[in-house]
Amino acid sequence: MLPLFILLGLLSTGQALYKISATINGEIYNTPGGHVGELTPKDWDLPYQDVQFETSDGSTIEGWFVDKEDSSRAVIFAPGRGANRWDILENAPVRYLYENDFDILLFDPRNTGLSEGDRYGFGYFESQDIIHACKFLRKEKGVTAIGVWGGSAGASAAIIAGLESSTVDAIIADSPYASLKMAASSYGRHKNDKLLQIFFPFYMGVARFVLNFDIYSKTDLFNRVQNLKTPLFLIHGLEDQALEPLNSQLLYERAGGPRRLWLSEGAWHVGTHEVYPMEYRKRVTAFFDSYLGQSIPG
Repeated sequence: MLPLFILLGLLSTGQALYKISATINGEIYNTPGGHVGELTPKDWDLPYQDVQFETSDGSTIEGWFVDKEDSSRAVIFAPGRGANRWDILENAPVRYLYENDFDILLFDPRNTGLSEGDRYGFGYFESQDIIHACKFLRKEKGVTAIGVWGGSAGASAAIIAGLESSTVDAIIADSPYASLKMAASSYGRHKNDKLLQIFFPFYMGVARFVLNFDIYSKTDLFNRVQNLKTPLFLIHGLEDQALEPLNSQLLYERAGGPRRLWLSEGAWHVGTHEVYPMEYRKRVTAFFDSYLGQSIPG
């Protein structure tokens, strides 16, 4: 018969693993979908239309297309975890890109807003939504050059999309994670969850079982980004308490293609555009102009 202290240790370990398993299942199936608001781009004096496109698994993705007359270049905005197009509309630099002659696509990643889907993929499923959004823009809207602006997990999703598809021509990644391990060690409540840190491989194992593929490898940008040829502009606030700026620094050092890095003093998570609005506008527009082509005056 096993000694009591071993039995207690096994019981504690079992309880810890059960807790982590329940956590990962909850994050995959019960991630918040963001608030569905009443505002639309029209409230920002932006002409728009409701659009839909399909994913490879048959989910319908809902969005808004803001058409800049005579423009054949577009920027897709990719929300972070638990966010949707309403969050982006209010908190991301949408209007001034439109004013600088870019079409705009705002969409609800699967399982958020009004889009279909019932699982969160830590940025991977969302990267596939971006790829399908690019195909939609090229086929249905005649767009010839596409940039993606992503915030937080949406920034990492944008990088994954660039790694897995040639449909993305330029990426701005504001406050991304470099890997799920790094994200778990610095993000919110996970930062102080010692059990999660100890049993992280189990955490990823459960995620792989639930999602039926190796989610860690797919989202491991630390080791994948060296294969990225798409131009990349990384932006990160030095006061980011959700995802440490080291994430962007490492991605910048390892990225395989053209790249830029802006570490902004005094800015928080996806907050650089609020602290330095004019500088942000200048740098973002200049980057997309460089790789999506200059607008031609009418």
